[in-house]
Amino acid sequence: MSLDNLRTGFLEHLEKKGRSQSTLIAYSKDIQQLSEFVANGKPEFDIKNLNAQTLQKYVDNLKQNGDYTLKTVSRKINSLKTFCKYLLDQRLIVSDVSLSIAHPEFKPQPPRTLSPLEYRALRDTARSNLRLYTMVELLLQTGLRIGELSRLKVADVDLKAGIMNISEFSSNAARTVELNEMARLALQSYMALSKTKTDDFLFTTRNGHAVLIRNIRTAVHRTFKKAGIKGATVNDIRNTFIVFQLENGLKIEKLAETVGHQKPTTTEKYLQLVSRRSKKTVLKIVPL
Repeated sequence: MSLDNLRTGFLEHLEKKGRSQSTLIAYSKDIQQLSEFVANGKPEFDIKNLNAQTLQKYVDNLKQNGDYTLKTVSRKINSLKTFCKYLLDQRLIVSDVSLSIAHPEFKPQPPRTLSPLEYRALRDTARSNLRLYTMVELLLQTGLRIGELSRLKVADVDLKAGIMNISEFSSNAARTVELNEMARLALQSYMALSKTKTDDFLFTTRNGHAVLIRNIRTAVHRTFKKAGIKGATVNDIRNTFIVFQLENGLKIEKLAETVGHQKPTTTEKYLQLVSRRSKKTVLKIVPL
């Protein structure tokens, strides 16, 4: 079986397990890169010859390449370890040859948050496009993951009750998110003009399919650039929501439930980012 076929089967396996589209794309690129390295120009490479020494050389090459941060190298190691586990489960290799591969040690950077000025600039810049503005408002006001935003359906939104239902996906449990006034107003304006039906996705392409995660990310990054916000990512919006909620005194347990953290300890890690400045209420979603 060729390496390309193995990669295809591996991705189908991940898709059945409910992995997100962005994860599939990242794993696909990582395994393609790994496959090209271990094959070393041999189209008929026998996967049974895959060994720990070859994998270690691959990882060392990534570190020495200079094109990747240690964080990226660590992510690629996760990909190869998951791939090797798949190969073992499929009985294509007799042992997990990735067990000895260690992640590089690096000091993770603290999560970035938007400043109040950046927060306002992002909202103001997005206003010229109602769909984009609605997506940005939902990210800012609810702390949604970008994948959750992509998968939202019209039926998930209850403007009268002021809530939004997030469906279970992969390891993330279903939950209900409260909508503040800014989120409700944006949704109300958008849904009044959109022609989507109850069972449709809330944000769709021209063909009626759910808007792709990468397209949302691209649109938001373009808005960051237009607003003069440097070094920000879509996930920084979620970080901002969490930190601002903590600054406003929202209980850890309630916040963990709101943003879909499986354990409150994950939310507690953000306490180090909470500033001692005067409390702000701009992102409050529930009464304290």
